[in-house]
Amino acid sequence: MLKLSIISKLIIYLLVGLVQVRGCYWNSRCSYELFGSKTPYDTVRGDIRDYPVPENCEAISIWALNRHGNRNPGSSVAIGMRAIADLKDEIIASYEAGDSKLCSQDIDNFRNWYWNDTIDVSHSYLTGVGYEELFGIGKRIQEKYPDLFNGQPEEFYFRPTNEQRTVTSCMAFVQGITNGLNLNVTVEGPRDIDDIIRPYSHCDRYQREVKEGEVLAEQLDYYFQSEEYVAVQAAVQERLGIKTPLDVFNIFSIYEMCRFYRSWTEVLQSPWCAAFSDKDLLVLEYYDDIRHYYRNGYGSKVNVNLGKPPLKDLYENFKSAVNGKGRKVTSYFTHDTMMEMTLSALGVYKDEAPLQSTVRNADRIWRTSFIGAFSSNLIAVLNSCNDAGPTYKVQLFINEKETEICPVDGCTWEEFQDKFQAYSTANLDFCSVDNENNSTSSINRILSWSRRSHRY
Repeated sequence: MLKLSIISKLIIYLLVGLVQVRGCYWNSRCSYELFGSKTPYDTVRGDIRDYPVPENCEAISIWALNRHGNRNPGSSVAIGMRAIADLKDEIIASYEAGDSKLCSQDIDNFRNWYWNDTIDVSHSYLTGVGYEELFGIGKRIQEKYPDLFNGQPEEFYFRPTNEQRTVTSCMAFVQGITNGLNLNVTVEGPRDIDDIIRPYSHCDRYQREVKEGEVLAEQLDYYFQSEEYVAVQAAVQERLGIKTPLDVFNIFSIYEMCRFYRSWTEVLQSPWCAAFSDKDLLVLEYYDDIRHYYRNGYGSKVNVNLGKPPLKDLYENFKSAVNGKGRKVTSYFTHDTMMEMTLSALGVYKDEAPLQSTVRNADRIWRTSFIGAFSSNLIAVLNSCNDAGPTYKVQLFINEKETEICPVDGCTWEEFQDKFQAYSTANLDFCSVDNENNSTSSINRILSWSRRSHRY
């Protein structure tokens, strides 16, 4: 009986140890990979080289809209992250006191972790990881369409917005697309006011009704008060075992530490991610979906209308190419706001019911991780074909994957016109706000600022 009792205890200890090891972050083979707008491009991308050119066709023009690559956190996010970094020693001490639920190796990884000082001096700057993302996209396009890359500089046009992260992304893309070639291209400097790739920055209606509006503010407040988020808050506090109370914004700053730092490593891991279970990360991912849905997506018709100018530019470029006057490559470098507005104008990734912060829709189509990741892009390819006479076919790719808008076999030119000609009348007239509404708008902005000042 004594031997049986000892054996039983050994089995129990082994099983408990196995459960604990399986619950460790550091050796999780299938750790959660989707982190909203901070998802690495390689996690969600396809490969444009794997899709065939339509039969009897050759590419004659490419148009692309690109989000900048991986970047450092912005100033406000960095402040929250810096405060959390100061908890490192307390997290380690909690483990040593037996109050933590983290695993030994996760704590070792905390001991070896140090703050990246470039965050303090290079807010929102493109990182080396981001540079490689854009270089790779350009290089793959060149490898897919080698016969396209010859000609005069004016046939190859590139333009970024007026930010370091987009300017440097543009440089990386151009280096990739011209890699190994003796090819001169045209890179236009950023415009202070860019009606094609950053119209929202000077659109009064967007700034007042959407970005500073009550709907977005309320949705984010409701998210932080939701039952799921409060449960994550309690779970993280217990998992770390620290005495410092963590409020809802501290929790999200830990999440920012997790998703930024993991994106800068080859193994895509950070000890800060050990604070969360995969279920927690599902809940935290939803924040970007809600925020971007109302700030950039279907949550406002203003967003949809702001997404039309790039599609107008696409249509006009391909129309010129069909008439023998277009460029071979036109590529823009912008932000997730513009990318998601453009996709909304296209009508893709649209859920039947609006997203709500109080109830997370696990089956939602609008997923920022897939449509607004670092270096996300929309690439259109115009092909000249010879099927019983000259014809044209258009292929459309999102993050180097085929789309339902124009499948891999391509839309005919007539089908493309039916879908895109409507964008040719796009304008920004709706952006102006009547003077009679100025007083109300000012009050709303003050209220909105007040709400945001108490929010992450």
